[in-house]
Amino acid sequence: MADRRFANQTETRGVNTTKTMAGNNAVRGDDTQSGVSGAGPSSAIAATAAATTIERRPSQAVFRRLSITVGRKSSTFFQPNQLRPNTYRMEPDSEYRFRPYKLQTKILETLAEQLKDQKYNPVTVNDLVKNVSRSVLQLIKNFQLPRYKIIIQTVITQKFDQLVRIASRCLWDPKTDNMLSVNYENKEMNATVTVYAVYCE
Repeated sequence: MADRRFANQTETRGVNTTKTMAGNNAVRGDDTQSGVSGAGPSSAIAATAAATTIERRPSQAVFRRLSITVGRKSSTFFQPNQLRPNTYRMEPDSEYRFRPYKLQTKILETLAEQLKDQKYNPVTVNDLVKNVSRSVLQLIKNFQLPRYKIIIQTVITQKFDQLVRIASRCLWDPKTDNMLSVNYENKEMNATVTVYAVYCE
């Protein structure tokens, strides 16, 4: 009897174990099939997780590359203004000094070109003064006078047989700074252009 009981128990246990093992195998087989076919919920979650991981990795790399390129571009475009090195000179070279006699005839020719056939008009005289000043400034820039600050004053008056006197007083270094005054007149107006050249150390 004892042998029969033992045999029965072992048989039932063996059957139970085989069933449970078969059940486990069946579940695993279902999981593998659902993972292949994409029908089960666990496989859908795993697929979405894999997709998100696959999509996140290149996006991070792209953002890193963009940040690196933007940083390089910003470093190249937004550089600070480079200052000129110190020359330790208190006076300009003799070649780059302001010479009034070199500019006087050129300024007179410019005034003659712009005011030759002009008539005095109180409405448009302000624009005429600005144009004359700009043309004279451009003329002086062509002479390339480094470290000189150029100040131009233009006065245009209408002719009425009156006396016009223009005076100025400056505080500067007479060794390096200088001025120039040019007069021009036609039938209806008088024009006086005064140029101040101040050397900046």
